[in-house]
Amino acid sequence: MNIGLEQVEMHLEAGQLVRLYDPVGTRLACVRGALWITQHKDRDDHFLAAGDGLTLDRPGLALIHAQAPSEFLLHEPAPQISLRTRMVSALAAALCATGRWIALRFGPEAVAHHQFQGWRGAL
Repeated sequence: MNIGLEQVEMHLEAGQLVRLYDPVGTRLACVRGALWITQHKDRDDHFLAAGDGLTLDRPGLALIHAQAPSEFLLHEPAPQISLRTRMVSALAAALCATGRWIALRFGPEAVAHHQFQGWRGAL
């Protein structure tokens, strides 16, 4: 879909048509009027009246046709975080945790702590 906004309000006169390309996950909410929605490779047509909603779930073309003067809202889906991004984030977190563990065990504070214990134990 890629309209660049989280929510768009649209007004259509009877007979007007809106084409949405690849709107998977887009939520459509009819505020007033009557809408007919069809999606690519969907055998079912959807008819919405005021107060009805529909989440578009197909890639390809979706058509929204106003049966009467209509007003509706389009809500874009939240961006999906890719598997690659999630894996990179997990790896970065693991490396940070490993670095903290190494610093605690072998860093300057650990060396000073071990020397102090050794000096104390010698007395």
